[in-house]
Amino acid sequence: MNQFDFIEFNKNLQKDFNDSASVIQLIENDEWQDMHSNLYNNEQYEFDDGYYSSKVRLKEILESIQLKLEFAYEFLGLDKMSGTLHSELEEFKGGYEKLVFIDSVNLFYSPVEWILKKHLSAMTSHISLGEESKYETTNSQILLERILDGTGKMLTDRNVEPSNEAEVRVEVYKTLIHVFPDTVREVPIAKISKTYKPDIGVKRLKSAIEYKFVDSEIEAKTAIGGIFEDINGYEGSADWTTFYAVFYMTDNFLTKYQIEEEFKLSDVPHRWKPIVVFGKGSRKNKKDI
Repeated sequence: MNQFDFIEFNKNLQKDFNDSASVIQLIENDEWQDMHSNLYNNEQYEFDDGYYSSKVRLKEILESIQLKLEFAYEFLGLDKMSGTLHSELEEFKGGYEKLVFIDSVNLFYSPVEWILKKHLSAMTSHISLGEESKYETTNSQILLERILDGTGKMLTDRNVEPSNEAEVRVEVYKTLIHVFPDTVREVPIAKISKTYKPDIGVKRLKSAIEYKFVDSEIEAKTAIGGIFEDINGYEGSADWTTFYAVFYMTDNFLTKYQIEEEFKLSDVPHRWKPIVVFGKGSRKNKKDI
């Protein structure tokens, strides 16, 4: 029996996913028009034939990807994984073309496409797939930063008032995993004296994210010091090459400009980018530090 070519299989499905992304963009544009019409004009937006054709096309692409994954599972004898795929897609049966809107980051996504990408990622996680195109990587990085910038609104929309970093990052993870199926949490980076664990990582983009919960001006300075320690710990990691330090502040203790200046004065590598967000919350039993 011929061996299964994981690399060619991945290339084939990535082409399909590129097609689905283009079609989703077309559908998304019309969905935005409809939302805008309802919000400002109180008039029903009339979708044209192109919108419905795109819906049909998206359904066809996603069904084709599903068939290819099912064939691969059968070829590899992975009956349990095939059953998992069917189970996860069951609730979307008859609605593969539908998009879901994430209000906190103003983003539409296809839950069916997400499930299929997750399975492809799991199937090809053991092989080197090479680098993505510069265009695709750049756009994915912009999308990631857009989600991180929206952390405050994300938690507000979910009525979450955090009291520590863990409560913040768990909500961010819930959003990221829908957009980037290969998002992981606390992957260890072993050093001689200590093991470092990025709060969240997007493996495909080799991007690690550290969250700091800040509830006072003193905590803001302590958080910056903590990031400087992380910088040394992550230095030389082959898995993570781009880093985001997200400071979730419950008040205006420091500006993004002030933190950027601190980074410059400390010669922080350019691959580290600070992001400052503001939101509700307070530390429980907060003590002076």
